[in-house]
Amino acid sequence: MKQKSRFKRVLLGLLITIIVALLGMNFVKNSAFYQSVDRNFFGFISMLRYGLIDYPIETVSNFTNDVATMWDVRYENDRLREELDAAAHMNTYIRALEAERDELKELNGLNSLYTENELIKGMVSNRSSEKWDSVVNIDIGRNQGVAVNDGVMTSHGVIGRVIDVNDDSAVVALLVANDDNSRVSVSIEVAPGEYVPGILESYNHEKGVFTVRLLETTSSITADMLVSTSGGSGVYPRGLLVGKVESVKNISEGTGVEVYVKSSVNFDNIGYIAVVKRP
Repeated sequence: MKQKSRFKRVLLGLLITIIVALLGMNFVKNSAFYQSVDRNFFGFISMLRYGLIDYPIETVSNFTNDVATMWDVRYENDRLREELDAAAHMNTYIRALEAERDELKELNGLNSLYTENELIKGMVSNRSSEKWDSVVNIDIGRNQGVAVNDGVMTSHGVIGRVIDVNDDSAVVALLVANDDNSRVSVSIEVAPGEYVPGILESYNHEKGVFTVRLLETTSSITADMLVSTSGGSGVYPRGLLVGKVESVKNISEGTGVEVYVKSSVNFDNIGYIAVVKRP
């Protein structure tokens, strides 16, 4: 009986203690001090969590995104640079094709001018740096009808004559070589249907002009008169364009004049050509 009575007292005391504790906790929780401490503690925990967890994670995430963005931008820049390089190459290639097309059109247009002559079309296949101003190799030869001493021209004028022929290639001596192969009989048109004969003797590489020695000096020669082959040398047919008169110089002691002729041919850049067969 005593143990049971003691147990009841202990149980009653425990119950009273819990009730008092709950009442006290409710009082403390509703107090301004508790609320202030609770807010400060929560703020401290939040700040600690942000500083130790959220901020590092956010920083790493931002860094990763920045690196990924940087690589994407670099990849795009590299790709755009490659596209620009490819576009530059393509534009260069297109301009080269357009230049070749225009040159071929001009060369084909010679058929309507030189109706009495057979034109065999070809192009320069090789040019030695050692003989750059002397000869060029062309890709047509004996099988295409080319023969030694045939004249050769571009759409802009005469460039020389054939001096060696193989089955499918030939060697052309240029007018600018200043040798025996470059001497040409020419005519200067001083009036419609009126010509003055002369000899194309040499080429001045610095000034880019030919020197023509006149065979008669009674006619007046002026700039821009047309100069063409006379057909008298037995090599070039009559009437192939050589160039235009650029200037005239009196020779000392009054023995005559020298005529300087400018060709429209760019002898440093010869592409398509036509071998001119005499009728």
